[in-house]
Amino acid sequence: MRHYFFLFLFFPVLVWSDVIYEKLGFTDAQGREVVSLKIEGKIGFTDDRDFNNALKDINQHNYRVQFDSVVLDSPGGIIYNAIEIGTAIRGNHLSTLVMASQSCTSSCALILQGGVCKMAIGEVGIHRTSYGDNPIPLNEVKAAVRKNDQDIDHYLTEMGASPQYIWYFKSTPNWDMNYLVNYEKKDFGFFSATAEEMQYRLEIASQKLGRHKKDLLNSLTDRNYELYPEATWESSDYKYAVPSCSEQLFLEDNMTDHVGINIEPDPQDIFEIYQWDRGIVNEQGKYITTDRVPFKEEQFYYYSFRYFAKGKEVTYKERVTLSAPTSWRSDEEGIDYTQNKTPGYEVSEDKSTITVTKTIPNDGFVFGGWTLTKDDPKGPFKIEILFKDKVIRTFDYVVE
Repeated sequence: MRHYFFLFLFFPVLVWSDVIYEKLGFTDAQGREVVSLKIEGKIGFTDDRDFNNALKDINQHNYRVQFDSVVLDSPGGIIYNAIEIGTAIRGNHLSTLVMASQSCTSSCALILQGGVCKMAIGEVGIHRTSYGDNPIPLNEVKAAVRKNDQDIDHYLTEMGASPQYIWYFKSTPNWDMNYLVNYEKKDFGFFSATAEEMQYRLEIASQKLGRHKKDLLNSLTDRNYELYPEATWESSDYKYAVPSCSEQLFLEDNMTDHVGINIEPDPQDIFEIYQWDRGIVNEQGKYITTDRVPFKEEQFYYYSFRYFAKGKEVTYKERVTLSAPTSWRSDEEGIDYTQNKTPGYEVSEDKSTITVTKTIPNDGFVFGGWTLTKDDPKGPFKIEILFKDKVIRTFDYVVE
């Protein structure tokens, strides 16, 4: 088996046309520099790349995002870029916020759903996909629409969206707009944190603050009444009768003071994979998502993933386990790893497994791979990604 490993480097830029990332010139109570992260205007082809560049800079420097939220004010745009941004928001434990004077419509509503907590105070509008002015062959229309619906279904389901919310994306004509009313926002979870994130933060807060989880939850109930003591479910302002995302997730006392209670995991303990792929490169040089690897020499197979981590660098292990012994080498460097003389590479005694320790720049993305040799066996094999010697993701393959 021959080893390949790639790094894709992205360089931070502070301001783009639609993804706006700015340093605000002050720090929170923990000494973290506070930055704002906004999506304004139409969502374009490069916005997901620009957004990930901003996340890279934030995570490398451990900056604090203002309101702990991505602020949204957009009429929508390209769906697949919106889905990528929403996935990155969820994977990086960020909330989404639509302020009272702003709106989030069309594909922006997909980004909104990505927040671990959502505060949709402003307008939220939904409709079917609009396919633009480029012609679609008539015999391909049905497949194109069905594929688009499936992609939106899959994303929104993964993000825990309400079935009714998903239905609105299919049932509202693309020349119209369905603006959510207050009770719909409440029912769709647009003023609350997800169950998973709430428990994630609650566990950390209880340990770091030394308080019982029940007491922390009671503090949110008390805060709710403090904010709007006169609010009822029938009143026009009931939608505001909830703490902010920051308060719900025990990150600060209110929206503006930036107290910055430190109840996040310690930076050295964070390495979470939230999006992944694995496959092969075919004879035409295209990357194909699959778990089937043709048994031929020089066949390349790969894995990739996006991850959430803090700090300039991250260290993890890649462990490859085959169904039988093989040779392990790098022809490019002229190294035989079975000699166990190369730092960071360790081959098992039966030569069926290699473990590689990697320290890489923290840019949020990893792409790695190997090529088959004539010594490699057929059958199932796997690549495991380990952090602090715990398996956090397994990629399964079959050589056939």
